[in-house]
This record gives sequence, structure tokens and C-alpha cells, in this order.
Amino acid sequence: MMDRISICEFLAKRNEIDLFLKWWVTGEEKCVTYDNSVRKRSRTKHGEAAQTVAKPGLTARKVLLCIWWDWKGIIYYKLLPYGQTLNSDICYQQLDRLKLVIYKNRPTEEVLCSIRTTPGHTRL
Repeated sequence: MMDRISICEFLAKRNEIDLFLKWWVTGEEKCVTYDNSVRKRSRTKHGEAAQTVAKPGLTARKVLLCIWWDWKGIIYYKLLPYGQTLNSDICYQQLDRLKLVIYKNRPTEEVLCSIRTTPGHTRL
């Protein structure tokens, strides 16, 4: 535990001198759940019974969000269509597009790229 704390302190101090965190670009994939059902209101005259409409079943749909960011914010993102999964071809296409966006926005800066392949939350 103390090693992790001392490493974090070291990196924070190093960033004050070197600003190495500005080089870093990281990315992650995340399933996003959405429900786009529409419920409408209706008016009735005084004394009339309101129309009853059954609430649609909760059939949540998911899309895969692939997102890349740096210290300034989001650089590139792509929502994969419903039911499509991430495979090597799509990953290479995204990396090529990310490369173009980075070279367009930062033509003279160095870049380190990180792709998370492990769970994001780990207990100390």
C-alpha cells in the first residue's frame, strides 16, 4: 500500500517538472444501456375516464461505446450499432482514425497510447 502511495506522489511531482501526463492518450470500451420508448399524454373532458395505456415492457437495449481521451478531454468516440461487438478489424479501424485525429490536433507532440484490457476498479 505504501509503495502505491509513494509511486503516486512521485508521479505527481514528476508531472510538475516534465508534464508527461500531457502525452498520455487512453481508451476504453463500455456498454451503454438505453431505452427510447415514448409515452404521450392525452387530455380528457371533465368527468370522462382517462384512456389507459399499458407501459411498454422494460426491454433495455445496449450499444458499445468505444472512447479515447487525454488530459484535455475526449478525442474520439464511436458507438457501435446494436448487437455489434468489438473485433480486431473494428479495433484497427478505430486506431487508424484515432491516429488521424491525434496528428491533426497535435502534429508536433509525442503521444503514449494506453488501452485498458483489465477491469477498471481494483481495491487497494
